Amino acid sequence: MLIVYSLIIILGFSVFGILMVDNYKDTRKKSMEIRLFQTANVVADTYKANMDDIIYARFMVKSYGQQADSRILVVDKDKKVLIDNYNSFIGKTLNNQEIRTSLKGESKSGVYEIEDKTVLHISVPIIMNDGLEFKVIGAVLISSSMDSLVQDVEDLKNTMFKIAISALIISLILTIIFANRITKPLRKLTYGVEKLSSGYLGFHIEEETDDEIGQLIQNFNSMSHTLNNIEQNRKTFINSISHELKTPLTSIKALIDSLSIGDNPLDTYKEYLKDIYSETARMEDLVNYLMTSIKLEDIVLDIKKHDIGSILEDTVKIMTPYAEKNGVEIILENTKNTMVLCDKNRVKEVFFNLIDNAIKYKDEKKGNNYVLITLNKFKDTIVISVKDNGLGIDRNNLSNIFQGGFRVLGKNINKGKNVEGYGIGLAIVNNILTKHNWTISADSSLKLGSVFTITIPI
Repeated sequence: MLIVYSLIIILGFSVFGILMVDNYKDTRKKSMEIRLFQTANVVADTYKANMDDIIYARFMVKSYGQQADSRILVVDKDKKVLIDNYNSFIGKTLNNQEIRTSLKGESKSGVYEIEDKTVLHISVPIIMNDGLEFKVIGAVLISSSMDSLVQDVEDLKNTMFKIAISALIISLILTIIFANRITKPLRKLTYGVEKLSSGYLGFHIEEETDDEIGQLIQNFNSMSHTLNNIEQNRKTFINSISHELKTPLTSIKALIDSLSIGDNPLDTYKEYLKDIYSETARMEDLVNYLMTSIKLEDIVLDIKKHDIGSILEDTVKIMTPYAEKNGVEIILENTKNTMVLCDKNRVKEVFFNLIDNAIKYKDEKKGNNYVLITLNKFKDTIVISVKDNGLGIDRNNLSNIFQGGFRVLGKNINKGKNVEGYGIGLAIVNNILTKHNWTISADSSLKLGSVFTITIPI
């Protein structure tokens, strides 16, 4: 009987160890691929945005390469290297499988053994939309060493082997007494590992014991939770950087466009330059914030008493040139001296996002496009509404619009032009308002427009 129980224990730990190591290896590799694919897509977008300034593009690629601790190559459609953060392949022609696949419009990854080192290659196509069709103009190839992953897997194997041996020695003495007690949590652990290996990151096992197996369950739960957070935070961080920095840049561009139209008096130039300086300072604050914060949930608010009507007026003032350029009228009603406790810059970010969305998703078929903003103070609440007569949102999608990565512009709406965006603006809006203990709701109909209502308790 003792031999049988010992064999059961050995088998259990072996299965658990193999599944754990394989799952850990697959999860780490998948996480690494996700991170590099995100970096590659950012590099592709950066290259497309700076094709006319190759020096700046090379500088940015070098910066991304340092952040990702990887080699990054940008090749044109003829497989000629245009950018290399190590500068040794520029001008050369590469013809590996990843590049060939990406030049056909598909992403590709592969693991290779090069000079006794394990290297992960990933590539993504650089796709340009000329308004008529999508064309592949090149590809981004990233090479990253997997030596640390291989070493970590070996360390995990050795650690688990030591744990298994130690547990086996103790179990051989107490097998008969504690057999039932041990096999039950082992079955749970095996099930948990299977769930984790199936992609259920963050899977939690309920603890029932305080012994070595219970501690192992705690370690498993901690690892599962950490892996889930890492994957989610990496996605959120890249998207947040792109979206947050786009806001002040759009404001600056709108102000500069306004100055470049016609002859403006000196006072107008001074006023607009002051606004440009303010937006530049805000962009600097955003960079400092984003570089020191990994998670969107880590926002720290600077709560002070402000006039919410004045914040609305400032936002409308900045957005008006951009709105007029796009043929949209902004109407602001019922602004008055209404003081609330809030983070001025974050609330301004909320209004900017809502107005920007209303302008961006206007209905080209309508001759009079507008955004109506109203502020009303009641006994217990302040209600702000942002209403437009744009394309509108399918009611079936209203429950999803505040989720990161969701785009309201569906295939069933013919916008007539490419609308850029990362699909996280409303997620940021919802997050900022939640931090203030404010609420936001949306009502919309296709072809009629949308209304976003912010409720502020007082």
